[in-house]
Amino acid sequence: MLSRPALRCLLQPATALGVLTIALLWLGIGYQLALERDKLQAVAVQTTRNLARVVEEHVVRAFTGSDQILRLARAEILRNPDTFDLVAFAREAVPPGGVAVQLSVIGADGRLRMNSRASPAAPVDLSDRRHFQIHRDRAGDALDISPPVFGRVSGRWTLQLSRPLRGPDGAFLGVVVASLDADYFSQFYASIDVGKGGSIILVGTDGVVRAGAGAAAPLIGRKGDRPWPTIENIGRVPVGSVVGPSLIDGVVRFISFRRVEGLPLVVYASISAADALADNARYVKVYSALAAMLTLVVLAAVAFAVRQRMALERTAAALHASEAVARRTSQELAATLDNISQGIVMVDPAGRLAVVNRRAADLLGVPEETLAGRPPFADVVAEMARRGELGSARECSHRLVSGSAAEVSDAGPVVFERTRPNGQTIEVSCVPMPDGGMVRTYTDVTERRASERRIAYMALHDPLTGLANRTLFRTRLEEGVRALRERGAPFAVVSIDLDRFKEVNDAFGHPAGDALLQRVAHRLRRCLRDGDLAARLGGDELAVLAVRDGHADGRESLAAMILEALTAPYRIDGQVVEIGASLGLALAPEDGDGMEALLRAADQAMYRVKGHGRNGVCWAGRAPRFAGPSRREPGATCTDAA
Repeated sequence: MLSRPALRCLLQPATALGVLTIALLWLGIGYQLALERDKLQAVAVQTTRNLARVVEEHVVRAFTGSDQILRLARAEILRNPDTFDLVAFAREAVPPGGVAVQLSVIGADGRLRMNSRASPAAPVDLSDRRHFQIHRDRAGDALDISPPVFGRVSGRWTLQLSRPLRGPDGAFLGVVVASLDADYFSQFYASIDVGKGGSIILVGTDGVVRAGAGAAAPLIGRKGDRPWPTIENIGRVPVGSVVGPSLIDGVVRFISFRRVEGLPLVVYASISAADALADNARYVKVYSALAAMLTLVVLAAVAFAVRQRMALERTAAALHASEAVARRTSQELAATLDNISQGIVMVDPAGRLAVVNRRAADLLGVPEETLAGRPPFADVVAEMARRGELGSARECSHRLVSGSAAEVSDAGPVVFERTRPNGQTIEVSCVPMPDGGMVRTYTDVTERRASERRIAYMALHDPLTGLANRTLFRTRLEEGVRALRERGAPFAVVSIDLDRFKEVNDAFGHPAGDALLQRVAHRLRRCLRDGDLAARLGGDELAVLAVRDGHADGRESLAAMILEALTAPYRIDGQVVEIGASLGLALAPEDGDGMEALLRAADQAMYRVKGHGRNGVCWAGRAPRFAGPSRREPGATCTDAA
């Protein structure tokens, strides 16, 4: 049982203050950890959403391009059924190394009539195949995407894109099929870093997995035991995110999904919660260790105070020894505070500094002498304002950083950021104490914010050229369409294809090709005006979104300037290289008031230039103009070329 002197010592204010400090310390750390966890979760959700969007765009490009080949092949078959050569057509229409493996034509009896790998095709009976039966048994002209099948002709796992062949009277004549390499999609998904526990999956609305990477790779061609998340509601909610156990292996993941526009497919991108929150686990260890250390220091100080009081009551002779121990403990606490990366300031109920470390002086931008002697915190704020630390908004900042606990007690804890004149970004956390004081922490988050900005920039720009990527270009184009509809602000879309770039790439190698693309991007940027945007859409495909001032001469001069700049000779590794450029231009609203219509008009105009000799400019609906001699026939116009 405690003696009366010991009990009296335990009831001293120092003990209560120590317990309060420990409680506030752990509460503050718990609150900070919760904030960090929320931020990491938000980043994980946004990352999976961005991945799902990128994969969706890749799927749309691959399937739309293959469907265009199907439509062209079908039109040629119906136009010239007796002379059509599928092998020659595939050699011209199917790009080498692309997603399409082969083209096939199945007769009305289900037997293989033609195949792009061999002519004539071997008499294989395909009447039992789903992609034949589904067109034979239903009317219409819908594109069908089959589950993965093992091709009897190709000998590979493929996805069958098919459309029916029908006569003028609607009679069923067979099926034209494009076999797409399933590994093409899986390998692309595997190249995307989603962590050890992440996955990317392409699922049909029938629930069958078409392609996948990561944890989903073994499920290709299978249908899960349970419905995929949101499959049954995908028509009503085409885009979204969920968090929970995965149907693949039960691992908790952040999952984002997107219904592929115009196709019966759904893209799933996921990151495991363990990977996404790995940093939070490290924060827990570091903060817990720091809190435990400070708790031990506070407990030691409280225990020392109790012992000191008891010693004073027993004998005055022990006073000097107790004071020496107190000084050592205070020095240890000061050393601890001065060696942590955060600035810590504790303001007492009277508005004076109770605790402050050296790091706080650095981040506040005031001399250490200003913080000595427990000055009022309002004086510290005034010194910061005098030194320009609070900038032009010092009145607002003064309210947030004032030493008066009454200003933050109603709102509870406050967390905000402040940028110093030297460019440092400081995160300030203010936690009011029940007795009227407050604890403030200052954290230098400059590098963290810079990393976030770099990540955001990389997500919207091409890493090789520094030009905008397809995502940013389409976003800005959508904004331009909205501005056109709301304010009548006109603009132009320029589609650019570099002529003979592949020849340079093949002759001098990929490093030279990369260097050439960088030079092209540099010249293209120099042609732009304020508000214009240049983008690399992929390979040697470029585009420009040009703000229009209403003057035709300005538009003509911009096109001519771009063509002249891009076709001038280049010097790459000591070699003089010359390329051409085919430019197609579309005006809003003259050539369309929607994003897809404008892109299509610009692309068609560009292909007219390429079809008439390349290295020129064509406005939508007008004849192309060329930078040099062309191969077009005399008198040909854009309309003729179409």
